[in-house]
Amino acid sequence: MKQLFVLVFILAVACTAQKTSEKDLVTVSILPQKYIVEKIAGDLVDVQVLVPPGASPSTYSLVPSQMKDLSRSKVWLRIGKIGFEDAWHEKIEQGNPDLKVFDTSRMAEWIAAEEEVHGDHVHLHGIDPHIWMSPEEVEQIAELTYQALADLYPDKSAAFNANFEAFRSEIDVLDEDLIRQFDGLENRKFIIFHPALTYLARDYGLEQVSLEIDGKEPSAKHMSQLVKTAKDEGIRVVFIQKEFDQENARQLAEELDGEVVQIDPLNENWEEQIREIADKLVEAAN
Repeated sequence: MKQLFVLVFILAVACTAQKTSEKDLVTVSILPQKYIVEKIAGDLVDVQVLVPPGASPSTYSLVPSQMKDLSRSKVWLRIGKIGFEDAWHEKIEQGNPDLKVFDTSRMAEWIAAEEEVHGDHVHLHGIDPHIWMSPEEVEQIAELTYQALADLYPDKSAAFNANFEAFRSEIDVLDEDLIRQFDGLENRKFIIFHPALTYLARDYGLEQVSLEIDGKEPSAKHMSQLVKTAKDEGIRVVFIQKEFDQENARQLAEELDGEVVQIDPLNENWEEQIREIADKLVEAAN
């Protein structure tokens, strides 16, 4: 009996210790944000990612277990303009009235298909959401992430600030490396299935040509135009994200006697993926 009592006591202590050591939960929309949060907060929080690996941020729908986890989360850090957030933000906020929500895209310089001027303000239509593919934009996302975390945990703001400054220095080094890497590149045009590299192309003077038009698969006419453009420009590589069907990209690559090259803009290791994509762009241009 005494041994049973000791065992129960040990288990109770263990469960209590586990409960009290549980970290706060911070929710983000996509995997690259997890990288940013962990750069700033270290291991002080756990990070929940709403759009899982292999899913599209444009069309993903939450499952019940994620809604349950959101009820435990301290904060949801939004990335801005992805279709998932547009479709779900009201349901998430209504279902979790105590959940704090921060938009980490507030400082973004959005690229839009069309601008409509109304008096003293401008409406943007067809906004490209992929701001995390730009080191310059990520620096601003990281700053707003730091501010959100510092507001939630003021006693840790000094540590968060030091981590943010270190991360900003890493981004600056990455930016300088990319400038050198793309400098002097003669063929600055590349073809990609889904236009995920718009901001990277803007920052480093590249030209992105997309198979997709307004999220739709290319028509026969558009494919014909792409074949002509690619042959005129000497382009033989078609880039595609791993979550998309490769059939149209494969057809175009065959027309060019070229190849399909896979990239992963939604990879959790943000810097590693940016460098890998840059290497592939430069290799395809040479």
